Amino acid sequence: MPSVAESPVFTAAHALASWVGTGRAVTPSIAIKPALVPDAALALGVACPAKVRRLSDVPEVQRAWLTAVAAGLVTIEGSRAVRAEPAPAPGADAWYAALEQVVAAQITDPCEVDPRICCLVTLDLLAEEAPPLGQALREAVEHEMRQRGDWDWRFIRLADRHPVDHLLTILVALGAVDDRLMVTELGEHARKELAERLPLPITADLSAAEVLHRIATAPPEEVPELLWRWRIEDLEPGSRRVVDRLPELLRAAAEASPAGRLSVVEVVAERGDAEVLWQAVRDLPLLGPHARWWLDAEIEGDRAWRAVDYALAALDRYGVIDARYALLDMMGGDLHEGVGGSRHPEAGRLLAVLPRTAPAIPGYQLKISAAGVWRRVLVPENYSLGDLHQIIRRLFGWSDHHLHVFRVGKRHFSDPFRPLEECGDEDLCRLNRVLPAPRSVLRYTYDLGDCWEHEILLERVVTEELAAPVCVDGRGDNPIEDYNPEYPEDPVPFDRDAINRALARRTLAGEGDDE
Repeated sequence: MPSVAESPVFTAAHALASWVGTGRAVTPSIAIKPALVPDAALALGVACPAKVRRLSDVPEVQRAWLTAVAAGLVTIEGSRAVRAEPAPAPGADAWYAALEQVVAAQITDPCEVDPRICCLVTLDLLAEEAPPLGQALREAVEHEMRQRGDWDWRFIRLADRHPVDHLLTILVALGAVDDRLMVTELGEHARKELAERLPLPITADLSAAEVLHRIATAPPEEVPELLWRWRIEDLEPGSRRVVDRLPELLRAAAEASPAGRLSVVEVVAERGDAEVLWQAVRDLPLLGPHARWWLDAEIEGDRAWRAVDYALAALDRYGVIDARYALLDMMGGDLHEGVGGSRHPEAGRLLAVLPRTAPAIPGYQLKISAAGVWRRVLVPENYSLGDLHQIIRRLFGWSDHHLHVFRVGKRHFSDPFRPLEECGDEDLCRLNRVLPAPRSVLRYTYDLGDCWEHEILLERVVTEELAAPVCVDGRGDNPIEDYNPEYPEDPVPFDRDAINRALARRTLAGEGDDE
């Protein structure tokens, strides 16, 4: 394992842990309180602006803080951070976790792709026998990122805020490159980890089978963008005729993994000529059940087969918990019996990981705040973001006559029936994936004109299984939607019992709208 003890950022992380001592206040997103940042900067001996609005205003402190948390030098207890006693000896895994945290927090990609990709490309170029430096390095990174398809026409040459310049600062601080920008042993470790964790690029020269292999691990909401890079519709060389490559992709899906196959199934479903495509594959063993469902021509056993296919895709993308939730969505009764009788060729792989005794579905205690108003609600963790939208509108009295969007990091989700550009399907994303642990935060905007911004904080996970979502507390009247000063109206007071009756009606109806 590479040694991390002498990297500058870990030296700073140890100093910051000493400053934390027996307790310092943190924000809900587990950052040092802004009022304490000047003291932390003083402890590290770094400059601090006169006014600090957030931890990121002092990048050196933010790097040390993220490293200390990632390495376990600091632990979080409620709303306070405390120094770990005894201090653990960080190894390569802790160092890499710190690298990912710092890059995610401090690098803004100009085309909104995963900043780790730019980090890997930069390290690969610096590892060359005669690496480019200065402006040549910036231009080389731009070229490689464009070749990969990650940077496109949205990239604008940046003189003062080029991501490579910020990356170099981080890589030097973490000891991945030395002062001469030579890649160190830690840098080689980062290259290896990044190469294994990041998806391979999608380019137009790949075969359909290779494309399906590469998109199998991508989040479903990113698949259309990746297929655009593959040029699913492209001009025929030397002519103006548009070539549709989707039939080629659909044929390859017959031999793909469940995750790759379902990526194509969802894309085909969006096509205006989908019926023609489905008719062509309705009798193929691994595509027929999906095609017949879309053609409204299911035969006995198709539903169970499709449930297993979706569960296997969830297993490969997200793990066994999501695989079980996918089965619960599509298959009633005993899951083991249903999977075993599905006739799916990979049913055994799923049966091997499914728990014999069905565990309770944990509940999430969420605090949802907007415009000085907040509600606390218990929700099953397997609910989708679409389900959560329906809950929020009852908690705050929203009419649902406006568009909305969820944001987690740089990923956006919205209503698939009123799709927004560059947004994933909110019905395909579960709470356990976007709120993975207590203190995780999700953002939600209702009405993209008036922009009612909501913060959704996961306060704790409860083990009791919930029959329905339950509002347990709240404060403040419902915000007035579409306020018109010419026709003033009184706000609706918070009424927990009325909210819970509405939530119960929704659950009993088994659908999103009970009105």
